Amino acid sequence: MISQESESDLRRNLFDWDDLQIFHAVASTGSMSAAAAALGCQQSTVSKRMRQLEARLGSQLIERRAAGIVLTPAGETALDYVLTMQRSAQQLETRVAGRDRALAGQVVLRGPDGLSTYWLARHIPEFQRAHPAIDLKLVGDQSATTGENAASLAITFVPEKAMDTQASLLGTLHYMPVASREFITTYGAPRSITDVMNLRFLTLEQYDRSLALWGQQAEAADSLIKYSFRTDLSSVLFETIRHGGGIAMAPTYLAALYPEELVVLDYDFHEDIRFWLKYMPGSQEIGRIKCVGDWIADLFDRKNNPWFREEFCHPSEFCDIDVIRPQP
Repeated sequence: MISQESESDLRRNLFDWDDLQIFHAVASTGSMSAAAAALGCQQSTVSKRMRQLEARLGSQLIERRAAGIVLTPAGETALDYVLTMQRSAQQLETRVAGRDRALAGQVVLRGPDGLSTYWLARHIPEFQRAHPAIDLKLVGDQSATTGENAASLAITFVPEKAMDTQASLLGTLHYMPVASREFITTYGAPRSITDVMNLRFLTLEQYDRSLALWGQQAEAADSLIKYSFRTDLSSVLFETIRHGGGIAMAPTYLAALYPEELVVLDYDFHEDIRFWLKYMPGSQEIGRIKCVGDWIADLFDRKNNPWFREEFCHPSEFCDIDVIRPQP
């Protein structure tokens, strides 16, 4: 058992590998801004971590010049050691990590309630048939999973720019007011955006408050609406819409899935929200996790699924759904 004194000495002697990764990026790209772009973080983070590394080593590693960054003699020596460490890590991966190349074992995926329920779930049986040895576990945003049950990758609306994660853009959700045919038959079609906001409007609280995903236009409208129903679950909100409970902002991909049940209210108002696929540290090199990640990327392919494109695509362009517009 390691004593507290020995553990303290061990902590002091351990390098922060992220600092070395940042130094390698700076040395390779020749600038702080290019290194930050390559690593997916802020330039201020790169500068701070470089200062920490130089303080730890007690030597200046880089010089800033008009033409870019130049390594000092100490920096040249440090880079040689970093490259040696990188080659050793690659050999470790080749010789030891091969056991993780197999497409078998558990993969924990964290996903938002709505996308998990209405998009991922319908495609899971196909994945199971193609990869029967992979045990896929899908958990929600609020699930507390740690240790062996910690998520290996996640679909998120708020990507972290931390050094120990890798995030790639999956797509964009475009929200428009929608209602069910039953609701419109019962209460009539709204004549204006004012009617829309006053005719039994529903909301998803996690968007308009805790995550602050809506833009200024939506926030301004939010202050004028008297909501008749609130929930923090996307699936509950949409099922309430489908069963005639009211009008709410909903992603347009649902129009493609339920064109016979829904009606789109087109009052020249929509909001766009990006979402990302995020890998946990080191997980992207593990075969079964990469397999799940590639499958997810295919599910959100924007060429075949126009509703996930970055530019807005009106539901009438990809499905046969009724559209209600303002009346003169």
